[in-house]
Amino acid sequence: MAIIDIGLVLAKLSLGILTGSLALVSDAVHSGLDAAASILAYIAVRTAARPADRDHPYGHGKAENLAAYTEGLLLVIAGLVIGFEAVQHLIGHGVTVDATSLALGFLAFAVVLEIGRTILLRQVAARSKSASIEALATDKLADLMSVVAVLVGLGAVHFGFSSGDSIAALVVAGLILSAAFQLIRRATDVLMDRAVSAAERDVLAAASAVEGVREVRRARVRQSGAQMIGDVEVSGRPTLPLEAAQGLADRVREAVKQRVPALELNVYVSSGADPNRLVERVHAAAARNGAFRDLHDVVVEREADETLHLSLHAKLLGSISMREATRLARQLERDLRTELAEVSRIDLHLEPLEPDIVVGRAVTDQNPDLVQTIRSVVTADDRVVSCDGVELSSRGGKVTAYIEVTVADDLTLEQAHEIETSLEEKVRMAAPILKQVVARALG
Repeated sequence: MAIIDIGLVLAKLSLGILTGSLALVSDAVHSGLDAAASILAYIAVRTAARPADRDHPYGHGKAENLAAYTEGLLLVIAGLVIGFEAVQHLIGHGVTVDATSLALGFLAFAVVLEIGRTILLRQVAARSKSASIEALATDKLADLMSVVAVLVGLGAVHFGFSSGDSIAALVVAGLILSAAFQLIRRATDVLMDRAVSAAERDVLAAASAVEGVREVRRARVRQSGAQMIGDVEVSGRPTLPLEAAQGLADRVREAVKQRVPALELNVYVSSGADPNRLVERVHAAAARNGAFRDLHDVVVEREADETLHLSLHAKLLGSISMREATRLARQLERDLRTELAEVSRIDLHLEPLEPDIVVGRAVTDQNPDLVQTIRSVVTADDRVVSCDGVELSSRGGKVTAYIEVTVADDLTLEQAHEIETSLEEKVRMAAPILKQVVARALG
């Protein structure tokens, strides 16, 4: 492309000097800038393709926009100089123009050439989304209009209208300045991180539709060369573990990618507490406290005087002293009262946290009578469809029973849990030897 531009520069400049045509010389200057623009575009595309590094963590995409901005400045200078000279010629300081057949024939050839180059570059720019190639395509369109204007101007001179060349030069200057301002505006928008509104709307819509997202609080997208970079903040339930929050962020990123493939997106997950979900707020306050594990049996009871009575079980390391456990419990109670100001009473039941692993052995086969007793108790409950399994495990000489049953699948989870609790109590009464009973109901 640059070689063609250089050839056009030399040909237009030579014919412009020989014929005395300011329009041809102006167009030669324009083509000279095209050659420089082609070189800039080549360098910019290669630079923008380089991967991100320590000094440029967001990549090198803006190199293309910087090249387009530089080209725009060059075009402004050229347009102003050409416009000044054209005005000088019009007010009587010009030279005689000799519109030869050679010059007119060359210009006709140049029109055909610029048409082909403009179409080709616009197709490449549309496929690559490259800012520098788009800038080059815009410039080639200006070239085409410029050559047509020069051809019309010299044709007018050839037929006796002496000011045709100067007017053509003014048209060329106007085209150059128009293209320059468009390039500078688009490049400045990217260099100044102007928001890409359409992409932001797509991000908001895609993120809002992801399961687990309670609210999309903000989205920002900016252009960087052919790529877009952005971030979005979404809120999920306040008790999300780190792994779950990462999973939510991954799902948001994948949903947005389906709608905006060229966007590199950072996702921030924040807490989205619902003031009406009191139990959730209790879990959230304990999570912020950070000292306690495995909150369970959380009950928020509203009293007749509209105050709240809160009861819960929480676990701490079994090896800490009661002094330390009491200090931590008091701190959690203060945190809970801050979160739920209407709480009048808190009953916090502390339990030791289970070890990571315990030593046990299966003793099911050694206790057939105990297994049969358990099965009899379970199948006697008419809410149980079937008893699907009984396993016994011994830990330190104490036996735990694991029972699996099937219940009607149209029951609620709460109803199934009531059946589990009832079975555990009945089995413990029938087999006092058992240290613990764990019942599992499936539909």
